[in-house]
Amino acid sequence: MLKEFRCSFCNRLLAKVGENSKVEIKCPKCKALNLYQNDAVVIYDLPENNVTKKIIARNQLKFGALVE
Repeated sequence: MLKEFRCSFCNRLLAKVGENSKVEIKCPKCKALNLYQNDAVVIYDLPENNVTKKIIARNQLKFGALVE
């Protein structure tokens, strides 16, 4: 059975992978480098660009709204 492999930063679907797969993909949306291995996803490089800045700002607004 295939599992969805999504970018850990922007949540874009990157691939569908089988069990015990090891996949490294650069997200076409935010350019984060994602490593999928043993059912875990790790971002090991996150470039600073307009997309990542917008996602960070949007997440700060979400978390700020929850605190208030």
